[in-house]
Amino acid sequence: MSAAQTHSPAWPGRRLLDALDVTDLDTFDPRPGWQHRADDDVLTIPVGAPVDAPDSVVSIELGDHANVALCVGITGKTTVLQSLALSVCTLYPPTRVQLAIADTQNGIATANTMTRPPHVVAHYAGYRFASDPPANWDTWCTQVETALDQRAGQPQPDLLVVVDAVDELLGSHPQVAGTLQRIVDEGRDKRVRLLMSSTEQTSKFAAGARLGRPSFDATSDVVIALRTATAQTSRDALGGPQAWQLPMSPLGLGYVRSSDGAITGPVRLFTAADVAPTLSSRLMTI
Repeated sequence: MSAAQTHSPAWPGRRLLDALDVTDLDTFDPRPGWQHRADDDVLTIPVGAPVDAPDSVVSIELGDHANVALCVGITGKTTVLQSLALSVCTLYPPTRVQLAIADTQNGIATANTMTRPPHVVAHYAGYRFASDPPANWDTWCTQVETALDQRAGQPQPDLLVVVDAVDELLGSHPQVAGTLQRIVDEGRDKRVRLLMSSTEQTSKFAAGARLGRPSFDATSDVVIALRTATAQTSRDALGGPQAWQLPMSPLGLGYVRSSDGAITGPVRLFTAADVAPTLSSRLMTI
């Protein structure tokens, strides 16, 4: 990829890099930004740009006031989670935030898409090569719950637990429900945040309950809604049909509902696909 391409406003990855204050991808050093944000109380993560104001940036915030975030829609959810995870690692040092990733679609942080930054302390993927051992979700649950146990009364970096396709994961591995419930119940006091995606579940749900599976109850403080399968899903997520009314093409459009209930959109969501390998490599080598 040439320098001219990476600096072109037409390059899809350019807007995400601009939002992350990355001028030159090949020489980017995250440490100055890490130092400036190391003591931030709230994780502020860029999500996209309003369609009617493409030079602006829409962000979500995760902190004590907003501990659970959900991305809902019928397509593009893994891409959104990958962008959010990489943005967190670019903006904040591993001493400020760590990530535990349940990568059910094998697209958030794998050897095929991005070298894992030092922030990632637990990562399991559901769709792997036949030669790879199967993901051990019991081990992933143990790692996350151990992190919860270790945070009792001790200062630790925030732990952002990123779970892709949570409804699908619970369908195949129902034992994960207990771990997710602990995050919901204890996370706010222990600085453990939950960021997940789902096809149908929305801002208030008991994931898995309708199918008779082990479930966990959660209320999402923040919602990113892509095109939804039904108007009701959009209403549950946003309070109105906006996400259902999004066009099927082009992909990557969504609405953002912040913790105060404000709805922003439509938003052209950022994508990390074009920048993930190089940017994550920079994070590893600094």
